[in-house]
Amino acid sequence: MDSGRADNNWADGQTSPDVIYKVGIYGWRKRCLYLFILLLMVLIIINMSLTIWILRVMDFSLDGMGKLRIVPDGIRVEGDSEFINGIYASKIQSRHNSALYIESARNVTIHARDGSGDVTNRLFIGDKKVESYCNLFEVKNNDGEKLFSVDNSKTVINTDELRIAGEGGSIFSGSVQTPKVRAEAASSLRVESPTRDVKVHAPRGVEIKSTLGDITVNTRGKVNIQSKDNAIHLDSKNIALKNLKESTPVGSGTQYPGVYQLCVCDNNGRLFLAAPNANCYATADVCS
Repeated sequence: MDSGRADNNWADGQTSPDVIYKVGIYGWRKRCLYLFILLLMVLIIINMSLTIWILRVMDFSLDGMGKLRIVPDGIRVEGDSEFINGIYASKIQSRHNSALYIESARNVTIHARDGSGDVTNRLFIGDKKVESYCNLFEVKNNDGEKLFSVDNSKTVINTDELRIAGEGGSIFSGSVQTPKVRAEAASSLRVESPTRDVKVHAPRGVEIKSTLGDITVNTRGKVNIQSKDNAIHLDSKNIALKNLKESTPVGSGTQYPGVYQLCVCDNNGRLFLAAPNANCYATADVCS
């Protein structure tokens, strides 16, 4: 009997047996199937091996990956980290008793945005410069007290003493309001305006004092010392007025209006004027 068909050589009146078919894959088809299954098993083994190797190399665990650990309040990175693009975070801090270093090959830029996403403050640390873009810049101490602040209209320094140690001093383009200006110990104080005036104003009084040295006022024009409501006191053992013009009239000379003698009260040192051709007599209200 041939495969897949029944034999028809039975005698008449005899019952033909059941038809038998062989079902399956034989020959080269069967060998290809086994080869495909074997190749698939090899790929599965290689894939599993690579997966296990990556997990071990990257140190994957339930707590994180490598030096990156997932903690309840955020993400903790142990060691150095390199960020290719920008990083967005509400808080960046170092571990306890460890320093925080931020390093960049070019520059470091920190932006602060408002609820609309607009940049409100920017800190730029670049090549040999640090720039801050904001409407108000403040420096405070550990107690929260403001030491220094700058806005569009003014600069405020709230320290007890401001020291300028540069050899060239300090140059101000506008006015300076301060209760006291003094030089460092063993140094001289010099207030100068090369091309304009120097004006010193105070609502109550102006005191110029030198405990060990001299006080020198040099000007190419006039020196005006004016007190509108009270007096000007020069307190010293010796007061010298040098390089005054000397009048040497011929004979009796000529009298000019507005020329007087300068006299001094002996009891209080007050200066007053007297007639040019009379003795220095003062009334009671002048030297009292």
